[in-house]
Amino acid sequence: MPFSNTNHYDTLKLFFLTSDLGDDDAAGQLALLACALPRNRFEVAVGALGASKGTATDTLRAADVGISTLPVRNALDFSGMRRLRRAVRESGATVLHAFGVDAVRIARLCLARRGEDNAPQLVATGAADSGGGIGGWLAARQVRRADRVIATGWAEAERYRRSGVNGNRLTRIAPAAVPPLTAPDHAQFCRDLGAPESAQLIFAGGRLDAVHGAKDAVGAFDMIRYRSPALQLVMTGDGPDRDATEGLGRALAFDDFRIRFTGARPDLATATLLADQVWVTCVRGGEHLALRAMAAGKPVVAYHTPELGEIIDDGVTGYLVPPGDRPALATKAQMLLADPEAAARMGEAGLAIATERFSVARLVEQHTRVYQELAEEGTARALVS
Repeated sequence: MPFSNTNHYDTLKLFFLTSDLGDDDAAGQLALLACALPRNRFEVAVGALGASKGTATDTLRAADVGISTLPVRNALDFSGMRRLRRAVRESGATVLHAFGVDAVRIARLCLARRGEDNAPQLVATGAADSGGGIGGWLAARQVRRADRVIATGWAEAERYRRSGVNGNRLTRIAPAAVPPLTAPDHAQFCRDLGAPESAQLIFAGGRLDAVHGAKDAVGAFDMIRYRSPALQLVMTGDGPDRDATEGLGRALAFDDFRIRFTGARPDLATATLLADQVWVTCVRGGEHLALRAMAAGKPVVAYHTPELGEIIDDGVTGYLVPPGDRPALATKAQMLLADPEAAARMGEAGLAIATERFSVARLVEQHTRVYQELAEEGTARALVS
């Protein structure tokens, strides 16, 4: 039973399955949740289909959370599926929570091969954009079969609904943001990037691809860089458009190239404390980038998408501009550069909202409620059968 009549909860066993444990937003959220769940009420194990190294891995191991590397190449990888099924079975999990498209696709297939009486309830997170082809079709199908689907906001919830997920199985839980405490040394950070030690930094990026608008950030930066020789654009993260983004920047700048690339480094959350402002040029998603900036007390200039409109209060914690409008992005950025006091006020407002509305405690409370509800449903199902 998940809980008794005296309201003393028995321990629930959870198995978190992720596509990988690299330095990405999904892995970071999984680590925050898994480490913060109360140990007197939850027993947690983690399995990764891909790489198990990075900040999330270090965080989990420091909290003494067990991690298994369980590579499964595809649904026909029978040996990989056997290892995964064995790991889930041995964990005794009541709930299997899958993070990411690959994890959701594989998890549902794994559970489908087990007896219905003792199969864990499946929770799906981060699979709203399942992609194309057979793999995308299969992932979307498995999401629709999940016992509960977690959406980070109303916009993502609507994408799930359009893909056929029953509204009764949808739960909206906003991601969490942790305010960083200590910034890296500014001069050393700049030296690492090949920038002058006294550089003024604008952060942008995320995954360097079309969805995250890396080229838009470069184009907007070219419109304002002439006003300040100390200004540098820092493109965080990595991705398939890395070379194309740099090529565009060099073509525009000639011998005055001031765009720096961090790659996937583990200290980006704390490094954001060094930025004057943060740009989020995503045409879809971007919530984690915006929250990272707000948690660091930095004003955000972002595209006005449904997702980012839920996070950023225009004129209060930053500015929202039409997607793809590079001149508007540059204009708002220049306004912040010209008025440091206003920029500081926006940063303080963002930090207050991140602390109040996007705390780890709230993330844990809402997930705990979901897990308990599913445990009750599983118990009821077993009694009926």
